[in-house]
Amino acid sequence: MHTEEKLKRIDLELLPEEARKELLDFYEFLVEKYGIVKKERRSKAEIISKFAGILKLSVDPLEYQRSVREEWN
Repeated sequence: MHTEEKLKRIDLELLPEEARKELLDFYEFLVEKYGIVKKERRSKAEIISKFAGILKLSVDPLEYQRSVREEWN
């Protein structure tokens, strides 16, 4: 069985509370040891918001949409 498959099968509820704390401590130790930077989980809106106001258009979007639709007729 591969590591990924084993990770999916881990049931932490089987361990007593003290063992779960040990496991978390060891996990944090490994993260620090290997210099892994944890990514913050952000919503899609937060991710997209950094692009707000960046796009500069030479044509009004509504006018562009109308002109493209007129080409279809």
